[in-house]
Amino acid sequence: MKHLICAIIILSSIQNSFGQRSKKLPRYFVEPIGIDSTATVMIPTRYNSDLLSSSKIALWNNFYANIIFYNFENDSTHKLFDKDTFIQGFRSNSSYYYNMSADKKNISSEWIFYFVKTIDFNQSGRIDNEDPSILYVSDKFGKNLKPITPNNENAVSIEIYNEKDFALIKMQKDHNGDRKFNNKDKEYYFISLSLKNLEFGKKIEIDK
Repeated sequence: MKHLICAIIILSSIQNSFGQRSKKLPRYFVEPIGIDSTATVMIPTRYNSDLLSSSKIALWNNFYANIIFYNFENDSTHKLFDKDTFIQGFRSNSSYYYNMSADKKNISSEWIFYFVKTIDFNQSGRIDNEDPSILYVSDKFGKNLKPITPNNENAVSIEIYNEKDFALIKMQKDHNGDRKFNNKDKEYYFISLSLKNLEFGKKIEIDK
């Protein structure tokens, strides 16, 4: 744990000094996130304000462009996605104190889950909040990444129950068929996911 804390402090210092010199770059680092029981630290990157205010995307929530996984034992790095995308952030920017500790609800004992917007499903010409979030999963080293929910439904949330080896995922359907996911779509369901083998259970629906 001491090694992990030291690695995070060093990376934060590097990020801060680099950020002062790279304001013109299209991406910047945010605070590293330590992963329990591994030699791995996640270093998210974020889009700059120029891109966020452009016509390319229309997202106002907390999104990462990518995540760099740093192994401090062998001093190696790799990116989670080959190309930058839109990953829902693991933590809020509301306060400095909250930023010092990551929200770990997306991380189980074996897996890391990511809500990612990858497609212009509503055909608006850009990625926005009415496009679906797809749930991706990787191991705790950021390897073996894959999507596990369909791209025509919106993954809303995940609750992880490590002691019971399962998670509950909340999904939203495009109920009115307008290819937009918003408060007009009232049809939701839950589905369980085994944390042992990533297999889904049956859908849990109100009317069934």
